Amino acid sequence: MAEAVKAAAARQLPAFKLGQRQVYLPTHIITMLHKEHLPANEACFQVPITFTKFDLRDYLWNLYNVEVKTVRSYVKGRPLAERPNRPGSTYRPQALKIMTVELAQPFQWPALPADRAPWNHELFEMREASFAARRDDQYNAANRIIPMASRQPRTEERKKLAGLAKDLLSGRKKWSNQVQLDSKWDAIVQEATAGAKPGSAKKESAAERIALEKDAKDAATRTNPKPEQ
Repeated sequence: MAEAVKAAAARQLPAFKLGQRQVYLPTHIITMLHKEHLPANEACFQVPITFTKFDLRDYLWNLYNVEVKTVRSYVKGRPLAERPNRPGSTYRPQALKIMTVELAQPFQWPALPADRAPWNHELFEMREASFAARRDDQYNAANRIIPMASRQPRTEERKKLAGLAKDLLSGRKKWSNQVQLDSKWDAIVQEATAGAKPGSAKKESAAERIALEKDAKDAATRTNPKPEQ
């Protein structure tokens, strides 16, 4: 009990008059924004559009015991956006309300941790990249822009595929799909392999020979039709 009394006595009242409105189950969301250009005795917050300067001042004091000297606010309009699943239909999102407060005591942002894996930073970057790609796709679709695939940055998969194609063309690697062909193709494969060697004379391939034999049979059938019964 004595410690509670000492803590209450140590917590002096601020230099301003506190409000009398009591909020038990708040539904508002207040976000502290990192503005590098602000001095150490100022902080920036994004607040609900219905928030007043007195609300933010009392909020910081009652929850965090942070005394505020002055509060500046402005409403930031947002550009038109396309409605989801309704191409061509646009609307204006709700404006953002930004407040900048002057603190009685300076505040220093902590340095970013070197290892951000415990906070799933890689997943965050993947999500941001996905959102950016989706916004670009929506913009291109709205403005009827067809992005050229040749102008897009090459992915790792395309780079590996290009390197594999160079190796196959140069002969450093041989292509194989690990499928055993039927025996009727052995002669064609052997002749194709022999014809690929430098200095080998060009011979009639098995495929050409089979095609010529088939053409000869068709010509004989047309020349000697079957007798009518």
